[in-house]
Amino acid sequence: MSARWPLGPRRVPIAPGPHPGGVVPARRPSRLIGKRLDGGSAVELEADVLAQIRGLRDRVRHVAGSLVASVDGRLIAHDTHGIEPDGMAALSAAVLGLSQRLIETVGPGQFAETVTRGTHGYVATYAAGPRAVLTVVTGEETNIGRLHLEARQVANRLAALLDAVTSAERR
Repeated sequence: MSARWPLGPRRVPIAPGPHPGGVVPARRPSRLIGKRLDGGSAVELEADVLAQIRGLRDRVRHVAGSLVASVDGRLIAHDTHGIEPDGMAALSAAVLGLSQRLIETVGPGQFAETVTRGTHGYVATYAAGPRAVLTVVTGEETNIGRLHLEARQVANRLAALLDAVTSAERR
């Protein structure tokens, strides 16, 4: 059985002019502010974050896209196609806030993750430290156990990367 795109048909805006396959990869300016702890640039940090989320897509079958957002809804980096990343970042932060509030009300520790299942796939949201959230969109055939195993590790690595930026900015 082939995987379906979890959010319906892919809609990618195409700029005028010839493009291989008709798809133009959008290059956004770096959303990360600051420098890495080892003196690297914000662009290098964004590349590190992108490498983490692209690696997740490579290791887990049927991942349609993922993004990292700050807890206030600003997009940090994304590997999405056909999903508007800025809006998804804002929704991810809203899910994070609501989930944190729910956990605080009930009292079983701190928020770690939530999974929303739709008829054509899943949207999983993971805390990536105290300042960021990782959101992953998958198809319906995704092995959720495998997704959790890999995404939890990615969220921990992202938290470490982003904490290094925060530490460097304080100095």
